[in-house]
Amino acid sequence: MGSKAGRRYAKAIIELAQENKLDNKVLDNFKSMHSTISENKELRLMLSSPLIEVDKKQSVLLEIFKDAESLVKKLIKTLADNNRIEILNHVAQEYINLYNSIHHIQSATVVTAVEMTKDLEEKVQEKIKEITGYTANLTNRVDESILGGFILRLKDLQFDASVSGGLKRFKRQLL
Repeated sequence: MGSKAGRRYAKAIIELAQENKLDNKVLDNFKSMHSTISENKELRLMLSSPLIEVDKKQSVLLEIFKDAESLVKKLIKTLADNNRIEILNHVAQEYINLYNSIHHIQSATVVTAVEMTKDLEEKVQEKIKEITGYTANLTNRVDESILGGFILRLKDLQFDASVSGGLKRFKRQLL
């Protein structure tokens, strides 16, 4: 619901944010907003409830996100005026997607045997840049069964530099 409208609002906001050199700050606002709304069931229910007046929804959102950029506050007011406040979370997600696309940032998952160090994170970023030409937002997942190294999952690509993966490849060669 609201995907086309959400995308249109996000495009308009990113253009305004870029003009005013606020796209990074607005990105931070939308990341915070998206995680807040996604993680708070009561807030999601309130936004989607036809029983709660739009003015009340707007007041609650403006209070929760009172430290947001004025551009983001204006968006909340505009969505309320247009009776579309329930798509705010979708607009936030679309803005994040557009920002990442414009700045050539993608999401990747890195599986490691232990928590990823700064050094390993830099090596993984180098590998991602080598493979795709882009940087990535990394999510680290710990799986002790890989023994060491890392497994990088990037969209439909997987790069296995784990010890267990190396052992499996070696075993196949022997057989």
